[in-house]
Amino acid sequence: MVSICLMSETDLSGIDLNLLVSLRALLLERHVTRAAQRVGLSQPAMSRALSRLRDVFADPLLVRVGSTMQATPRALALLANLEDVLARIGTLVSPAAFDPSSATGEIRLAAPDVIVHQLIPPLLKQLARTAPSLTVRVVEWSLDWRRQLESGEIELSIGAPVGTETGIYAREFTRLPWACVLRKNHPALRKRWNVATFAKLDHLVVTLDGRGGSVIDDALRQDGHVRRVALRVPYHYASVTPLLIVESDLVLTTSAWIAQKYAQFVPLVIRKLPVHVPPIHFAMVWHERTHRDSKSAWIRSQLGIAADAADPSLRMPV
Repeated sequence: MVSICLMSETDLSGIDLNLLVSLRALLLERHVTRAAQRVGLSQPAMSRALSRLRDVFADPLLVRVGSTMQATPRALALLANLEDVLARIGTLVSPAAFDPSSATGEIRLAAPDVIVHQLIPPLLKQLARTAPSLTVRVVEWSLDWRRQLESGEIELSIGAPVGTETGIYAREFTRLPWACVLRKNHPALRKRWNVATFAKLDHLVVTLDGRGGSVIDDALRQDGHVRRVALRVPYHYASVTPLLIVESDLVLTTSAWIAQKYAQFVPLVIRKLPVHVPPIHFAMVWHERTHRDSKSAWIRSQLGIAADAADPSLRMPV
């Protein structure tokens, strides 16, 4: 039995919520038997409910006038607010489903730039059709993703595959194979493209933590090679990185998706990474606190649709 404690100046110690349902039925029917049938109670149970309600409100609520029962002024005053009170309680217990067509506010997510480039254009097209008043806020992905999720700073994080942590859910989002990009007429393009040629080049590494490139370096060491990192930059892929490649003899190892995007706008040549490195895995991660939230579930579905809508040819190995 669900009960609610209603504290006020009169210090009501507690009210069974079912009494409020019974009160509504009694005031609408003005008849104990019909009120009982309306809410699925027996007539004796409804009579006991009426007795308890009279004690709680210190008012008879219904009085017999001839062959009928009439509501007291206090009962009529209660009825005016009862519908709203019960509706609000119902919303608390069973909140309304999320309606994207009328929703306002932001979708807040953290993601690396490659995912933003791949995801946001199709996502915005979807939102223009289905949720025109929602906006998207993207924050930089960081190792602090769990705190961000727990605090509500973000609703979703898209990054390295996780999900085994307590209270965390994850769904693999995409796998991006690696590729290498060099400027056109790069001297290395006149040589046989293999791991030895690749390792001897001057490498550009994009990193936010001052290190980066470890999976590439690990794979090279297993093949007996060590590369020279000539330049590390903290910039996101979409800023000056393509220009650095075009105007130097540097080579950049990045996702095949980003490599092909670069090549559409600047004169670059794409080569397959000549050493085996597993694809870059990205997972969509969310917290248990939003797992059953209808808005969050809808957002997750839209991100999945946006990922499927991205050009699949740009996610294939070169």
